[in-house]
Amino acid sequence: MATRTEGVQSMSQSDKTGVELIDSSELASRLRVPESWVRNRTRGRTPKDERIPCIRFGRYVRFAWGGAELRDWIGKQSDP
Repeated sequence: MATRTEGVQSMSQSDKTGVELIDSSELASRLRVPESWVRNRTRGRTPKDERIPCIRFGRYVRFAWGGAELRDWIGKQSDP
């Protein structure tokens, strides 16, 4: 049985806005931190100001690389 993927954008490709949806493994790689660190910062028990902005698809979590929310969050982490 053939699967049709024509017209379906790969998850790691960016759209015209430059925003790319990536998973926790890819985000961890780009930030050079353990994946467990990324996953811990998406959970409800993490204080809101420390949570990484994410998009939830049921149990799946994705991050908008190149998006304003994630960029702002990264900027706040580097502030002293």
